[in-house]
Amino acid sequence: MNSYNSQGTDYNPSLPGRLREKMESEKKQGLKLYLDFVIDGTASMYTIFPAVYFAIMHFIESLARYEIHPMLGATVIRDEKGGEETDQLLFADGESFTEDVTEFMQQVRAIKLYGGSNDGRESVHHAIALSVAKFPSPGRNKAVFVFSDAYGSNDYEEYLDFPLGQAVFFTTDELSQEDFRFCFVREDGGYDEEASPMFISIEKLLQPVSTDLLDNVVKPLKDLLKGVSIGI
Repeated sequence: MNSYNSQGTDYNPSLPGRLREKMESEKKQGLKLYLDFVIDGTASMYTIFPAVYFAIMHFIESLARYEIHPMLGATVIRDEKGGEETDQLLFADGESFTEDVTEFMQQVRAIKLYGGSNDGRESVHHAIALSVAKFPSPGRNKAVFVFSDAYGSNDYEEYLDFPLGQAVFFTTDELSQEDFRFCFVREDGGYDEEASPMFISIEKLLQPVSTDLLDNVVKPLKDLLKGVSIGI
């Protein structure tokens, strides 16, 4: 039976329940920001890890001020060549991402720092590839933050099949000169082959985190959601 309003002039058909649920699910997925933190878990990070922890906490708090509550994940860099398998933090029901900030920060704080290569090169590229591949969303509403004091090893990975909205590196100058071929997506849905990740010296985290730094890093994540649409 057709449904009319009180004046009997405006027809408003009801969608089938299953289709309506699917559309609502896709819309909810499309408006989420997926954010994965790629964190160096080798022994050399011992002195800087507290600064990494508090920087992550500040970034999440700043996103909340923009009324963004992201899905949070973390990948832990290990020395793959030395037989140490790259870790992935898992949350409730074995999920790779969580909305629970408290649980996320507890797990980040509990990351064990050990091992690492003898030449100061770690499997950074490999960890990033695993991070990018685990994102469940096909759109541009995803980003990675990388924290490492190591050189990259020769584990180059191709990222062009996994478009990103943003990539931020807190790394050494040496690592910033390496070729990270991320594929960014423009607002019109096309690929931006000229886009480059943002590189910031990891030593800045040992200083008080400034408002300018937070704005420069966090605001682009907010802007990502403006261009998100289902099907990108």
